[in-house]
Amino acid sequence: MFGLGLLGYLAARLGWFSDEAAGGLARFVFDFAVPLMLVRVLAQARLPSAFPWPFLASFYVPAAALYALGMLVSGRVFGRDLMGRTMSGFSCSFGNSVLLGLPLAMLTFGQDGMLPYFILLSVHGLGYFTVTTVLLEYARRQDRPLSRLPLSVARGLATNPIILGLGAGVLLNVTGLSLPGPLDRALEYMQLAVTPCALFSLGASLIQCRIAGGLAEPLVLVTIKNVLMPLLVWLTAVPLLGLSAPWSQAAILLAAQPTGVNVYLFAARYAAARDLATTTVFLSTTLSLVSVAVTLYLLQTSGW
Repeated sequence: MFGLGLLGYLAARLGWFSDEAAGGLARFVFDFAVPLMLVRVLAQARLPSAFPWPFLASFYVPAAALYALGMLVSGRVFGRDLMGRTMSGFSCSFGNSVLLGLPLAMLTFGQDGMLPYFILLSVHGLGYFTVTTVLLEYARRQDRPLSRLPLSVARGLATNPIILGLGAGVLLNVTGLSLPGPLDRALEYMQLAVTPCALFSLGASLIQCRIAGGLAEPLVLVTIKNVLMPLLVWLTAVPLLGLSAPWSQAAILLAAQPTGVNVYLFAARYAAARDLATTTVFLSTTLSLVSVAVTLYLLQTSGW
């Protein structure tokens, strides 16, 4: 799987895959392949009878704590302003849930075991993007009235293709409707495209990220994201809450994902700590070759 990512990186680095092509492939993955796959898989999934609040807490309580820790360290130790502190908190707790996490989860759990991961995914972007957008907009509040903030955030979330795909799949499931045969086959083909396209796109996107500026702060954030976060989620999910293996493993696997490329996109959009974001994404993704492999090995051998 990392070989597919490396292939995308080399193709882009050598000029065989242009920035426009990389952007088009990423848009295909985010806007079409993944949302349509979510419609198909969730329409056929066996949803839990009660909403799994302890399961969500096992991931998002540690995630919120580490977001706050990243902001605290960035401000107290490295002297960042609010926009920089926000990007630090975002960097050390937001994982690459789609381009890398989704293919890994599909190969690890299989289609029948993907429901816990999809439940986490349904809140992942919604929660992180809302909190980060609110903090960044507040930090530059002089640029636009704060009264417009709730509407702009709601519009962005309501038009997010992944959230729309999740909602459509759940709606089909709870209403008992099924996809017509030809449409189901078409979505199955889109589902097969997710893994190779997502990994190739991830590799190609990394040429925009590089080591820039100092290494001290990025290394602290990478240590929190790649090491501390999966450990803290494991402590919460297994010893503390006693979640069963399919559920705890989904939370741990998502926690082990490297810093997501969206961190770089937010930094570029808001001109906030761009050097920090690019360095953190690059280092976290590169080092995840080891940290994610170790996590997968422990999940398969320990039975958590």
